[in-house]
Amino acid sequence: MAEFKGKVIEAYFTNNSKDTICVMWNNNEKLDEFYLPVDPDAYYFKTLIEEIPLEEIEEHTRKRAEVYKDELKRLVKRWSMSEPKDWDPKQMYNMMNNRIADFITKYDPNDKNQSELLFRIKLNLFEADAVKNSDNADGKSMLRKADTPLEAFLSYAEIIGKLGKRVKN
Repeated sequence: MAEFKGKVIEAYFTNNSKDTICVMWNNNEKLDEFYLPVDPDAYYFKTLIEEIPLEEIEEHTRKRAEVYKDELKRLVKRWSMSEPKDWDPKQMYNMMNNRIADFITKYDPNDKNQSELLFRIKLNLFEADAVKNSDNADGKSMLRKADTPLEAFLSYAEIIGKLGKRVKN
C-alpha cells in the first residue's frame, strides 16, 4: 500500500461527487498516484488530511479544473482557426458519399476505426424496432456474424423482409 506521508505533491478530487481523492506523491524519486475514497474513518484519508486539509484539496481541484478548461479553450480556438469557415454543402455531400461508399466497398477488417464503425452499425441495426420485433432468427444470426458492412446491410434487409424485393415508398 501507499505510504505517502511527507511525500505528497498534490491531492485533488477526481469527480464532481467528491467521493474519491487522487494523491500525487513522490515514491522513491518516481511520481505515483494513489486513489482513496473520502472516508473520515479510513487510515489513508486521515493520514492525508493531517498533511493537506480538505480546503486545500478543494483549491487544488478548482485550479486543475481551470487549467483543463483553459487548455480545452486553447485547443478549440486552434482547431477553429485551422478549419475552413465556409463549407460547401455539395462538397460535403460528395465527401460523405465517397466515405460511405469506400467503407462499404473497401472495408478493411484490420482497420480499428472501420471495425469499430461496423460494430456500432450492427448495434444500431439490432436496436431498430423492425429487428427487435422480428422472429427471423436466421437473419439476426447473419447480422450478428456479419464480417463486412455489406453483409450487415444484407442481413438487415433479410430480417425486415426486403431482400430481393423492389420496394416503393
